[in-house]
Amino acid sequence: MKFGQALEQEARADWAAHYVNYKRAKARIKEKADVPQYKTFIMEECNRVESFYRIMVEELKRESEALKALMNQSGSVEMMVNRSWKHTEDLGDLYDFGRLNHDGVRKSLKKYDKTFLTQQPKLQSQYLEELKTQYKFFSFREDLKDLLFQCAIFWNEDATKLRGLRASEIREVLPASFPLAGQLVDQKKMHSSEETETEAESDDEDKGRKAGQIKVPQTEAEKDEQFEQQYTHQRLSKPEWNNFLADYQKLNNILKELAKIAGVKSAFAPVASLSMSDHPAAAYGAAPEIIYEGKRIKEDDWFKLVDKEVEDISKVTDAEVTRVRSGLVSLRDRCEGWSKKTKDKSAAQTGARASVMLQQLGALEQEAKQLGSDFLSLEKFVNLNFQAFEKLLKNHDRLLPNTPCHQFYMSKLRNQGWIRNDFSDVFVTLSDCHSLLRQDSTGQQNTDAKQDFVRNTKKYWVATEHVSSVKHLILQHLPVFKMSSGGGDSQLINSVYFDNRQMQLYHGRMDKTPGAIALRLRWYGTECNPVFVERKTHLDAWTGNVSVKERFTIDEELCVPFLNGSYTVNEYADEMRRQGKKEADIQSACKLFSQVARAIESKQLGPTVRTQYMRTAFQIPFDASVRISLDTNLCMVREDCCGYASTITERWRRDERVPVKASELTHFPHAVLEVKLQGDVENPPVWVKDLLEGGWCTEVYKFSKFIHGSAVLLTELVAAAPYWIDDVSIRDSVNASAPKGALTKRGNTVAFPGAKADDDASSISFGDGVRKERRANEDEDAEEAHPLLGQMRPTGNQKGARATTDFLGRQTPKAPRNPPGDVECTCCGLIQVEGAGTLPRKVPVRIEPKTFFANERTFLAWLHMSVTLGGISSALTVFADNDSKEGAGVQIMSLALTLVAAMFILHASHSFYIRRLSIRKREDAGLDQIAFPIFIGCTLVVSLLGILIANFSESLGPAPPPHNGTNWTLLALEQPGPIEQSPLPTAHHPLLN
Repeated sequence: MKFGQALEQEARADWAAHYVNYKRAKARIKEKADVPQYKTFIMEECNRVESFYRIMVEELKRESEALKALMNQSGSVEMMVNRSWKHTEDLGDLYDFGRLNHDGVRKSLKKYDKTFLTQQPKLQSQYLEELKTQYKFFSFREDLKDLLFQCAIFWNEDATKLRGLRASEIREVLPASFPLAGQLVDQKKMHSSEETETEAESDDEDKGRKAGQIKVPQTEAEKDEQFEQQYTHQRLSKPEWNNFLADYQKLNNILKELAKIAGVKSAFAPVASLSMSDHPAAAYGAAPEIIYEGKRIKEDDWFKLVDKEVEDISKVTDAEVTRVRSGLVSLRDRCEGWSKKTKDKSAAQTGARASVMLQQLGALEQEAKQLGSDFLSLEKFVNLNFQAFEKLLKNHDRLLPNTPCHQFYMSKLRNQGWIRNDFSDVFVTLSDCHSLLRQDSTGQQNTDAKQDFVRNTKKYWVATEHVSSVKHLILQHLPVFKMSSGGGDSQLINSVYFDNRQMQLYHGRMDKTPGAIALRLRWYGTECNPVFVERKTHLDAWTGNVSVKERFTIDEELCVPFLNGSYTVNEYADEMRRQGKKEADIQSACKLFSQVARAIESKQLGPTVRTQYMRTAFQIPFDASVRISLDTNLCMVREDCCGYASTITERWRRDERVPVKASELTHFPHAVLEVKLQGDVENPPVWVKDLLEGGWCTEVYKFSKFIHGSAVLLTELVAAAPYWIDDVSIRDSVNASAPKGALTKRGNTVAFPGAKADDDASSISFGDGVRKERRANEDEDAEEAHPLLGQMRPTGNQKGARATTDFLGRQTPKAPRNPPGDVECTCCGLIQVEGAGTLPRKVPVRIEPKTFFANERTFLAWLHMSVTLGGISSALTVFADNDSKEGAGVQIMSLALTLVAAMFILHASHSFYIRRLSIRKREDAGLDQIAFPIFIGCTLVVSLLGILIANFSESLGPAPPPHNGTNWTLLALEQPGPIEQSPLPTAHHPLLN
């Protein structure tokens, strides 16, 4: 990993502004800053780092003295343990702060020396030594040595013997659970580590250059070879997996040898005879057989080897899961015992006992993290084997097409227990352990009938391969919030969203109109009772208001009467009084009840889209200050089959017993992470910042499950689509919901019976090997596309595609140009023209008063330039000679500048009006213009060139008549008449031309 990436990952989030700006240092090198300029930049960075470093050192010294005094007297053991643990974490972070900044400055100077091989003294060897004498953070090891020793004493009184000991002896004295043991034995590694890191950095740079030169595999053989290399590398990097990973290389080599003698033509008869054998044993034409490692192997033997590998991996996975589960159960019991002992007020409240409890806390924390890491390693082990088997089965069907097996064996593989089973109970137990060690306290439950949630919410996409890592990071700081009993960490949630045939609520949420609402009925688990009626209202933050979610509960059998208006607010109030609710709660809930019922009736709302997902919530029970939810297995279902408002008579949701068509269902390929904060949302906890900046999560601004499902499933009803719909990572899931038989060929729609969305994954079956080849021959460019994407779909084969986003960092293919048959005028690419039949994309735009003022300032800036050009044009006209040829040319040039100034005014007025409309409509279109500014800029350049050419031609023309030594000024003064009547020659100044 490069140092820039390591700096971003290891930096503490709330200290991010105080680290050395390594990216800016590299940018200054690219700008070719000279040595004095670069030294000045490095000094400014060091000053910023130094000021923060000194402040933190003083704070830690004060806290260390306070803890020392606290340990020497009686007090709360629980408080002493918590403060000592926090002090240990801060001290370790400051140590890493000094190390990262020291390395950042050193590597910046080294990179400058390496880039500019000049006669200047080397910055790394000379200027770095000068900096070390000026700034204390370079000697962070010596500065923090006393604090580290004192912190070790908090953990164990025997740590007073550490001074003067060697590194190996220090580790023997320190408790094994002390987290800063590595920092204590790191006092004498300064110079050696720098040399080692320098060599490693050079190796990393060489590897980076070689990686940039690696050829991207194109053919199946090249891809197979690359995967085999990656698989072998993973196998060597994990020696403990060496005996348990599938032997991919052996199985793949057997396949290649079998393919060499098998041929490609099928030798099987189209019919079967019960009285003869197709391939007698030991006869030519029998099943291919090879000699591999001294053994005779046929294709059946290869399948047996695959089955044996699958069985072995299943045994290893089950054994490892059992070990982790039993270890966590034992750990949870010990964590409960530790928590009770820490809170025991009857025991001795001394510093010695606090040190013992602190050691136990460190040991339990390390064991919990180790078990969590073991489980994540097991998941990587399972995924690696799964990828190997999938690759082997694809290679088999490619090399031995007569007996395709990919689809059959993949179905069998997915039914294996080590893939199909839910092991999320491991995270629940692990969460309990961390919660006991943090000593979380439970908040107060809100039992009001009407519940309001005012909070700041941001949403992120998480790739499936990172879900477990994200869960593991979160549960170390927040417990898993379980709303029902069960072994897993997640709960099924269904939400039915309401809208009308005009999709009024959809477009209101898309445009972020102030006061726009979203209405849904939600229930938890498999039992649809009770049902939560929820209303979300969008309000602009700049007005001082925040968006709010309100809800109340009703029974499932009352949903239909509530929606069609037969269940009144008075009946709802009477029911609440029978339940013993408070009168204030009844009035508040009835008010919301009436508002929602009125909206359903006036807007003629009805069930439109259902979202279903498994939600893992992380939250201290009934404490909503920080709440994080992770939604997996997300799918959306079309629900517009029950009527609207008063026409809802029988059902208010789809009957689950009726099968759902593929075009009425869409699966979202990623997990959705929601971070919900209350209170000081601008300064969230440090670990939240670390989570969001760790590279596992990608923020998708204002992502909405309701908007996504409506756009994909109800394309014929919506007028615009969200901006994220063109992202390549969700393209396949959108296309899977396309109407069957819809294929695109160069942007046109053609029909193929039985067409499927993914040939490689689902179109291969026994006895069906000819259809795919025939279809490929008929139309190589035909591929399925959702009407929402159309020509906008960016694929490597489709013509007329446009470039798109890739939020998760995967490579986006470039869009080829339009074919000759598609005529699309774009004015040399200056004007973007949407593909025919595609919906416009909308990005949520935040509108504040300063947005309108910015539009006005831009308008005034254009007017200022037009006034300047008009003034120059007027000056040229005034000082030009009307009777001469040169004067006529000057007047023509001034006229051209006048026209340019007028075009500036017209463009400014038009842009101001268009942008004002776009801002009022909250549209992202029309805010930037390319063609007209370039046009008037070119016109201005042509006018100025004309003036320059005219001046240049005049300077090359005939010279004016000689003066013959006559002083015309004195002669004019001797004349009795005015000066302008004297025969003075006309003066031509270049500026006046």
